[in-house]
Amino acid sequence: MMILMIMSSCATENKSVLEKFKAGQTKLYVCPVHVLENKTASYDTVSSSLIVNYINGKNYANGELTDLVPPPNNTWVANEAKMLTKSIALFVEYVKQSKLPEGTFILYTEFLRAGPEKRVYAVHYSLVNNNGEPAMRGLINSHWEAYQKVNPITNADCVSVFINGFEDKMKQ
Repeated sequence: MMILMIMSSCATENKSVLEKFKAGQTKLYVCPVHVLENKTASYDTVSSSLIVNYINGKNYANGELTDLVPPPNNTWVANEAKMLTKSIALFVEYVKQSKLPEGTFILYTEFLRAGPEKRVYAVHYSLVNNNGEPAMRGLINSHWEAYQKVNPITNADCVSVFINGFEDKMKQ
């Protein structure tokens, strides 16, 4: 019951936008992965490259790394869904102002780590079109099989969690 409430408070996906993404070889810009650790934040382009390789390898899109970096949500709150919702709102506003080419999509991913061991708590992502309309979003934490299959420790593990969640959405 709690999981359903968390997911329903996140930004809504638009199935028609997702279908356009699934329809063919669209251009996909992959932003550097935002890594939020305790009170610090950084960007990981190695993980972004792994995501591009996955997207291109599956022929989901014509993916490429971008230097576009949406303003990060660096604020920790107890409600993870609220964190994701704020991240998506910042991302969507940034995309709308960026004036990306018609028919393109952009992907933003976050890895959340906390505690003295910087344990991975979640992988968040958002896929939107050039107008900022949401095609897909994900909040994947220890409650989800996509996370449990990997039990992530490294950023490469987080990419695997992302892939598991993304695959689930692509199969729906």
